[in-house]
Amino acid sequence: MPFSDIPTDRLRRFRELLGLSDLPENPLARWVGVLGATPEAFADRIQGFVTEAPQLRIIQDNLPDPSKLRRNWAEWFAGLFRQGLGEELLTRLWRSGQAHVAYNVDHRLISMAYALARAYLHEQTVGRLPPDEIPGVLRSIDALIDFSLLVETDAYVTFATRCELDVIQGIAHQVRNPIAVIGGQARRLIRLHGQDADVAEAARIVLEEAGRLDALARSVTRYMDVTDREPVPGTTPLTPLLHTVLARIAALPDRPRAALDVAVAPEADRLAMAPADLDALLFALLDNAVRYTAPGDPRVTVRCQPSNGRHGFALLTIDNTGQTLTAEELTRIFSPFHSTDPMATGMGLAMAKTIARKYSGGIAMGLLAGGTRCVVTLPLAQEPPEKTPAANDRT
Repeated sequence: MPFSDIPTDRLRRFRELLGLSDLPENPLARWVGVLGATPEAFADRIQGFVTEAPQLRIIQDNLPDPSKLRRNWAEWFAGLFRQGLGEELLTRLWRSGQAHVAYNVDHRLISMAYALARAYLHEQTVGRLPPDEIPGVLRSIDALIDFSLLVETDAYVTFATRCELDVIQGIAHQVRNPIAVIGGQARRLIRLHGQDADVAEAARIVLEEAGRLDALARSVTRYMDVTDREPVPGTTPLTPLLHTVLARIAALPDRPRAALDVAVAPEADRLAMAPADLDALLFALLDNAVRYTAPGDPRVTVRCQPSNGRHGFALLTIDNTGQTLTAEELTRIFSPFHSTDPMATGMGLAMAKTIARKYSGGIAMGLLAGGTRCVVTLPLAQEPPEKTPAANDRT
């Protein structure tokens, strides 16, 4: 797959979190003649480490140009003094992390290489600079190394995860074609030989399982889409979306006609979530609640109010009558593919948990007398500050 775009906003945020905003754009520029004049010696140090690590040596030996890794380290070293914390360094580090995934490099070895880089620069600083300059330069070196490793690791994790998602989504997409063929053949058997009870029953089972596999493939694709999608902290009204989702669920042919009781506090009616993510979360949780209501008393109660425990978050509570889970089932209920219904895909609650976590929220399931309770913590939309009227606006 092609390399992904560089998330410059997120990387700039990393720079702020590391406390680098107060550093000049290129904190080591004044020492380029003393410390930055040895990129080849530095590359030799790293090359020695690569030669001693069998996995890295095999990768290097199989590259079209075996000297490329050494040149990359020398260029990174020179760039610390020439480029500082600028966009060129960000681009190089991001591409580096993605390349390490492409070449299947053990990331522990990359972390070790950065540790060696830190040690080398410390040695050079202590041995070459005036004593009164050393503390400030060491701080700048540590900041640049920490930032380099953080950006490279972020790129590594992002690209590795995306590769895994592409594989899983590809499998889910590819199996749907044979599933459709199997289902079509089962329907053909029923049409041509439906009078034979044994053939009709076998075809019915095949058709039913094909439908379940197709639903599973669709659920996996939706789950992967949600996982891959970056959180967008917009502003989405909760109440209208709740009623829209409940109407969709009520229209499903095999859902019980549950009695619904919905109440949302006005101060908790605007959530800082993208509409698509909130829709997917609500559908998964409410469909699960409606599906498992008590047959003789199908009721679902939905409440939402500001959280007392977390400022800036809402507490969404969904209660339903009916099935009571065991303690063991509660520990696994949010795991992908887990379901107490043999015909369900087991992806809905897992997807809801993924969405809640993406927005720094949480989700938990507990038991009630004769039912279950699901509690979700979701971020509230921040109200814009009140505008102070100008002097000439006052009456």
